[in-house]
Amino acid sequence: MLDQNQTLLRFTLLSELLGPQRQSTDPIGWEEMGVTLHRDPKYHGLSTEYMVELGFVKEGRAYLTQVLDIAGPEAEIDLLVEVYDPNTFCWETYYQGRINMSGATQTATEFRCLVEKPGFTQKFLNREDTTVDLLGRESVSGKALPAFAPTTIELHSKAIRQRYEVITPDSPVPPFPDYVTDGNSRFKVMYFGFGSAVVDEFGVQETYAGTVTMPDTNPEVPVYTTQERGLFSIDFNIQCLLRIQRQNGKGDFDKAEGKVYFRLNDEPPIELFSFQDAGIAGEYRKQLTAAYRITRPLNIGDRIYLYGRLHVYDISGPAIGPYQFTVLLEMQPGSYFRMQADTQTDPTPAAGLLVYEALDRLAQALTDQPVALRSTFYGRTDTVPAYPADGPGSLLLVTSGFQVRGFPLLLKSLYATWKDLFDSLYAAHWLGYGTERLPDGAEVLRVEQASYFYAEQVVLTLAAPVQDYLPDTAGTLISNLLLKELPDRTYITAKAGWQKWQTQRLNGLDEFNATREWALPLVQPQATYDAVGNYITAGFYLESTRRQRYDATATTDTGSDNENFLICLLRAPLGTFQTERNQLFAEVSGLYSPDTAYNLRLSPARMLRRHGPALAAGLRYQQGRRLRFSFGEGNNTLSTRLPGETAVAEHADIPVAALGEPLWRAQSWEFTAPCTRAQAAAVLANPRGRVRFQDERGQWQEGWLLDFKHTLSREQADFTLLRCHTPSA
Repeated sequence: MLDQNQTLLRFTLLSELLGPQRQSTDPIGWEEMGVTLHRDPKYHGLSTEYMVELGFVKEGRAYLTQVLDIAGPEAEIDLLVEVYDPNTFCWETYYQGRINMSGATQTATEFRCLVEKPGFTQKFLNREDTTVDLLGRESVSGKALPAFAPTTIELHSKAIRQRYEVITPDSPVPPFPDYVTDGNSRFKVMYFGFGSAVVDEFGVQETYAGTVTMPDTNPEVPVYTTQERGLFSIDFNIQCLLRIQRQNGKGDFDKAEGKVYFRLNDEPPIELFSFQDAGIAGEYRKQLTAAYRITRPLNIGDRIYLYGRLHVYDISGPAIGPYQFTVLLEMQPGSYFRMQADTQTDPTPAAGLLVYEALDRLAQALTDQPVALRSTFYGRTDTVPAYPADGPGSLLLVTSGFQVRGFPLLLKSLYATWKDLFDSLYAAHWLGYGTERLPDGAEVLRVEQASYFYAEQVVLTLAAPVQDYLPDTAGTLISNLLLKELPDRTYITAKAGWQKWQTQRLNGLDEFNATREWALPLVQPQATYDAVGNYITAGFYLESTRRQRYDATATTDTGSDNENFLICLLRAPLGTFQTERNQLFAEVSGLYSPDTAYNLRLSPARMLRRHGPALAAGLRYQQGRRLRFSFGEGNNTLSTRLPGETAVAEHADIPVAALGEPLWRAQSWEFTAPCTRAQAAAVLANPRGRVRFQDERGQWQEGWLLDFKHTLSREQADFTLLRCHTPSA
C-alpha cells in the first residue's frame, strides 16, 4: 500500500476526435510509471523512454474503445500525466506520451495498452534502415526540407598496374578464309589473332587471325587504343603459317611478297619480317616469324598496331570464268602477346555530400525536422550551423558508384540509410550517437566520438550509502548491490577495416583498405570486436569504377554503381576541396604509388587504434603484452607515419599500451537506491555524466549509466552503472 506522502498524479486522455477526458480513476499499473534511460551497447548514446503498460477502466476504457472503433489502430491519442507540487499547490506536466493502439487488449472492464514516448526519437529509431535520397527535398513523411547543394570534387587518378596476356593454345581456333579475286583483293592486310586472353585488365578487343582487302586509306586497325597513360611494356612473338592456294583449280599465280610491321600512332612502322617469293605455280606456304619488345611511355588515345601486308601478283586466270585463291593465316602454339603498364588517366569530377550534410539530411528526413543534427566531430566552419573549427572527421565525402562514374545527378541521385552510413563511420572513427536537447528544447541527434558520451562531470551523488541488501515484499533480505563482470566488453579477437575492396584485378592485392584481424592476449572471452565498415574506401576499387565512365548512349552498368564510397579530402584554395593522397604524411612505404593513394587515414590498423579505449577496457591486467596480428586481406605491408607519431604498420602487432587509457572497466554495478524527482531530473539533464555512490563499507564508486529506471511513485531508481576506470578529479 502506498503511504500518505505518496506522489500525486492525475491522468488526462487527449484526442482530436473526442477532446480531453480527465480520469476519475487512476489507470492500473500507474505505480510503475517513471522515466527510463538506456545506453546503446555499440553506439554509446543514451535514449530516454517513458514506456509503460497501463490498464484504463470506467470512462477511460469507454473513451479508448470509441476512438479505436472510429479511427482504428492508427488513431492518435495522447496521455497527459501531471504531478502535484505541494510547495506551489500546482499541477505540473510530468509527461505526455502517445497511446499505442496496435497491441491493445480489451476485457469487459479494462482497456490495456502501452504508452510510449512520441516524436523525434521514435521516428528515428523506426526509420534508421529507411533509404533516403540525400539530394532530395522531402522527408520520409513528405515534409519540405531545405536544399543541399552537392559538392563536386576532382578525383585524381590512382596509378594501376594493368596487364594483358594472350597465348595461342595448342589447338588454335581455325582461321577465317579470305580470297584473292580481281582488282584490289590482291593487296591484303594481315592480322594475327592469338586467341582468348588469359589476363585482360585493359579491355582489349579480341582479334582473329586472317586477312582483309586493303582499303585505299587508313588500311590498318590498331590492336589497342589506350584509355590511360603510363609506361607501357609490350612483348610479342608471332609464329604463323601463311597459306595461299587455288580454289577449285581455277587460275594461277606466280609471286607473293609481304612484310610484318609494328608501329605506334602514325610513326614510321618497324619492319619485323619480310618475304618475297616467285615461281609459286598456284600453291604457296610461308612460315611467318616475328618477335619484338618495346618499353615506352604512352598517352591516352595512343594507338598500337601489329599487322602485315601481303601482295599476290603475276596472276594468270583460267580460260573460262574468274580466278580465285584462298588465303589462310594459321596461328601456331608458341605465339603470344603481352602488355603491361603502370597507368593513370585524366582526373574526373564526382558529386557527393560531405559527411556532415549527409548525416544531417538523413536525420532531417527520418525525423521530419529541419533541425536534427549536431556534431563537432564532423561539423565545419562552413556548415549550418557553423562550428569554430573543422572537426577531425569533417573532410570526408560521401558519394556512390554512379557519381564516381560521372552519371548526371538528374539521372542518378545519391541514396543512403542511416544505419549503413553510420556503421561505416563508426568503424572508421569509433563514433557514438544519441539524442540531445538544444537550449530551445528541440531534440537533435548528437554524433561524436564515443568518448563524448562518457563525460567527466558527476551529475548525481547519492547521499546515503547503497545498501548491500534490501527487503523484498515479504520482508526477506535480498542482494541489492551487485558488481558484475561484463563478458560482452572483453574480446578474444578484434577486426577492423572494410568488407568490400576486391576489384578482381591482380594488382588489387596491393589494396590496403581491406580487412584485418588481431588476436587479443586473453583466453576466456568469446566475443569479437567488430570495426568493419560496408562503405568502400579502397583506392583500386574507386579507380576501377572511375575509369568506367558514363556514356549517354550506353546502358552498361557495373557492380559498383549502387555502392557508396567514402573519400578523404583536404581544404584547397578558394574554399574548394581536393582529394587527400599522401600530402600530410611524413612517411609511406610498402605501397605502390603512394602519391596517388586514396584514404590512407582510413587504413585498418589506424582504425583499430581509434577503438583503443574500448579494447583496453578488458586488458587491464595485460599491460606489457600485445595484440597479435593474425590475418589480413590485400596489402599488409603498408606502413604510414604522420608527423610526430610512431609509424603504423598494417601487419604489426599492437602493444596494449598503444591502445591508450581505457575509459571504463569491464564491470557493472547494479543496485536500487532512493532517488527524488529532482535528482532524476538532474540525471536527465546530462545523462552522459557520472553517478557517484558510497557502498556500506564507506568506499566511493563511480560509474556511467547503462540503464536507469526511476519510479515516480516510490521516489527510487534502479541503477546499472558501467564502472569508471579512474575516479573523476
